[in-house]
Amino acid sequence: MFKAILLLTKGIIRDQALRRKMMFWVMLVAMAMLFAGTVFMSNQWMRENPWTAIGYWLVCTWLTLTGMLLAVMDILVLRAIHRAARRKIERDLVEKERGPKE
Repeated sequence: MFKAILLLTKGIIRDQALRRKMMFWVMLVAMAMLFAGTVFMSNQWMRENPWTAIGYWLVCTWLTLTGMLLAVMDILVLRAIHRAARRKIERDLVEKERGPKE
């Protein structure tokens, strides 16, 4: 079971389109939970079921942090891709300036 979860996580992290879809859905669910928690949860319900309320808000927080970490990961991957492309362009320009080898 742990190995399957690890493989799924690697797949999500490596595929940019899937990572962005996951960010969208995770943040959408977190925002829906935030809205539902503030509108539909009453103080009386929270007093009667404190562990359920704490668990609810912990899940909401966990989803929000997951979405934020996926966004940070996406930014870091994009920076690495752009850095590699810039180095390749610089290397090509240096080789072009040197001219053909005789």
